[in-house]
Amino acid sequence: MSDRGGKQGEGAAESASVAAPGFRKAAKLVATVAAAAAVAVPVLDFFILRIFQWGIPGASPFSIQSVLVLAFAGAVITSLDGDHLALTKTPHHGIDTRHRIQSSVVSFFSCAVESAFVAGTLSFALLGFDRAERAGFVPYWIFALALPAGFLGMLVLDVLRVKGAPRAAAAAGILAGIFLASPSLGNLASLAGIFSPLLDSLAAASQGSMRALGLILALALGVSAFLGTPLFVVLAGLAAILFTADGSLIELAVTESYAMLRSPQIAAVPLFTLTGFLLAGTNSGERLVTLFRALFGRVRGGAAVAAVTVCAFFSVFTGSSGVAILALGPLLARVLVDAEGLGDDTAKGLLTASGAVGLLFPPSMAVIVYAVTAQYSYGPENPLDILAFFRSSVIPGLLFVAVTAGAGIYFAARERKGAAAGMSRPAVPVERPSIRKSLWAALPETFLPFGIALLFFSGTATLMEIGALSVLYTAVYGLARKEFNVRSLTASAAKAFPVIGGTLILLAAARAFSYFLVDSGIPDMAAAFVTSQISSKLLFLLLLNLLLLAAGCLMDVFSAILVLAPLVIPVGQAFGIHPIHLGIIFVSNLMVGFITPPIGMNLFLASYAFDRPLGRVWKSVSPWFLLQLAVVILITYIPALSLVFAG
Repeated sequence: MSDRGGKQGEGAAESASVAAPGFRKAAKLVATVAAAAAVAVPVLDFFILRIFQWGIPGASPFSIQSVLVLAFAGAVITSLDGDHLALTKTPHHGIDTRHRIQSSVVSFFSCAVESAFVAGTLSFALLGFDRAERAGFVPYWIFALALPAGFLGMLVLDVLRVKGAPRAAAAAGILAGIFLASPSLGNLASLAGIFSPLLDSLAAASQGSMRALGLILALALGVSAFLGTPLFVVLAGLAAILFTADGSLIELAVTESYAMLRSPQIAAVPLFTLTGFLLAGTNSGERLVTLFRALFGRVRGGAAVAAVTVCAFFSVFTGSSGVAILALGPLLARVLVDAEGLGDDTAKGLLTASGAVGLLFPPSMAVIVYAVTAQYSYGPENPLDILAFFRSSVIPGLLFVAVTAGAGIYFAARERKGAAAGMSRPAVPVERPSIRKSLWAALPETFLPFGIALLFFSGTATLMEIGALSVLYTAVYGLARKEFNVRSLTASAAKAFPVIGGTLILLAAARAFSYFLVDSGIPDMAAAFVTSQISSKLLFLLLLNLLLLAAGCLMDVFSAILVLAPLVIPVGQAFGIHPIHLGIIFVSNLMVGFITPPIGMNLFLASYAFDRPLGRVWKSVSPWFLLQLAVVILITYIPALSLVFAG
């Protein structure tokens, strides 16, 4: 049995590798062109408008639609790498095709959902726009073809990835997806002037079947998440099943997903992510470490402060806790061990806990996504000021940084005492860098967050323009310092594409599912039920913390926000919780969820980056987990910490 499985795995890899170079080259080219357009057009419009008092016609919609193309080209690259987020794996750990049952289940559901959305998104692209509508000089429907092209690319790759029984399951999934999307196929046929009674019968049968079996299929799809089905497949599939069972079309789910992706705030997300990956492609991390060691070198544990601050810096810009751990973890661990004499496990525990501490600072992607989602839930009559949100998140963010770094200082002092008593390895004498020289060397990096904050809080530029300017700024000084040439610049940008694609397609799927929840009145029913069962606001907040910590373990921060925020916000309103306070509670809990045992995302990333068994990672990070949990409790029960700058 194992031999057959091994041959099957090898054959699957061979089949996928035949198509992979062509797919990767095409997807990377499309993503690169789209990213270049998404950066160049807002930058040109920004300067032309301020110099000549006129802008580029259609600049904003053209840039946003370019991000849409980037998202789906990136999603194809994510599929090539097997990096779509799932509950049972993290990026860099694919599903072994030799596990035939697991692989068959994942293949069936992935191909079913992807094939259904090929039809649904194609129908949306061809029928959902007036042909005269244009984003700049390009019709909207042309840009919208990126959706079916992306789903088709992922579908083909998922079929090629497997052989034998899993490929048969993939074929069955395609048939199931076609059946589910038969109402959309009927729309496409009518567009071509074909009116088929067979398609009408299939559409009626599809909706009838979903009404009868939709709940069972939804439960099966949910269970498949624990076998490794990507989260975007689970959420998009749930939306498709529920909308079809309700007598609607998959196109309604697509419409909501598209509406989210064309939001200017969401469209800024990949630009800041791109900035973070460009920073990681330079020597910015080393310069920042040197600077903070120079600033805090006289303080015992100063290297710990430097490490936490650098991790916060990178998590702010990438919107991902993984970049700091994966890209800078080994370097920072070496600094902590050499400069402070920290034990290897202690140093890596500190870095694991620091991976997400920047997610409350501007221009955090988590805060932007929550603000956009919350505004959708609160409605236009209760506007949520994103500027006030960012002002209010500064103190909670500083608390997380201070507590995490403070614990590092404590452990460094303890290790020094142990070294003096001959109980542990002493720190290696390290010369403290010159503050003046290190500040001058790191001036471009230190200017970037202040420049972004100045543009953002002054209202001088939109989020999309700020994101584009930050990409240009990072690229220019990387080239000027000769840390980039054209090849290495595009290579660093390409590393961001799978993260961008995987994140945005997950956001789109989660928005479709959350729209169904809101449209069905489920949040209001949940609010009525909770308030009828729980009369204490304090008890509700405690239960909310537990729910969000669990969600932070099981889901990435973006999908957790999009799925849970519409359910939680009406309950929060019923208990009179300030919208900004609720949002900071939300993001803070999810941030700590990254290091919550047993399956917080950063625990797996640290295990991969530091080549440590998961149990050893749990043990090393536990002190910081408890301290950050204490910060969450303070933020939850002392609203003034979040509202002092709310205005």
